Amino acid sequence: MPKKSKKKEKTIVITEKNQTLMFRDPNLLKPFLEEPIIKIAEFITGGLSMGSSDLIHMGGRLVQGAIKGHLLTQASREINKLVEEGKIKEDYAETKYGFKSLEELLSFIDSEAPDEDRFKAVKAMFFALNSVDVKDSGEEILRYQLFHICTKLSSSQLLTLRAAYEFKKQHTEHSSADAWLRDVAKQIGHNSAGLVENDETTLEHEKLITGRIHNDRSGVRGYNARLTDFGISLIEYILKYENLTEEDIKTI
Repeated sequence: MPKKSKKKEKTIVITEKNQTLMFRDPNLLKPFLEEPIIKIAEFITGGLSMGSSDLIHMGGRLVQGAIKGHLLTQASREINKLVEEGKIKEDYAETKYGFKSLEELLSFIDSEAPDEDRFKAVKAMFFALNSVDVKDSGEEILRYQLFHICTKLSSSQLLTLRAAYEFKKQHTEHSSADAWLRDVAKQIGHNSAGLVENDETTLEHEKLITGRIHNDRSGVRGYNARLTDFGISLIEYILKYENLTEEDIKTI
């Protein structure tokens, strides 16, 4: 009786020491995605240089999957570390916003594959929300709302808030919208007032900075560099908790 031929598994050859990766084999795909990001990039660009159409289609998804996997692993390790050190409530998942914020953090990573600035900011707000130093329900509500808003902000918008916070600390006040845009852009380093103006709309909508004044919208209220109490709280929480896994909580 003739033997049935086994369906041959499709493979894609990647030019890295003659290694062959069978992308349809989950046993081989998993360790591939656990490689350092730079190693994955080398694998994929090697395959692309060979003109592999299959790899061209899946390359972006693999890179994004690797980034997500790395960030999810990092976040879980840091959360466990902070629980062990007594900096995050041991029963945080049982609190009103604890499990909900964990769900939102994981969804944020999985859907966005965020860059480092956004990841650090959202993670810092998650730590702030679930920290043992949350004293009452009112403070918990504030921190949760700031955490939720933070997940929606871009890296550029976060940098704009940080730059404004530096002007607040220096007691620098602006009365002209153009001057505020120009100085914030200079403080950030990209020197693009247009980019800051683009961020301004979202930050105003989220009530993190105050709106413009005068009929022609040429003026601003320079107090606290336009930051609202909401905006100040967000930046101060981020600054306080962003390095929580590396050192003790810093005092602003």
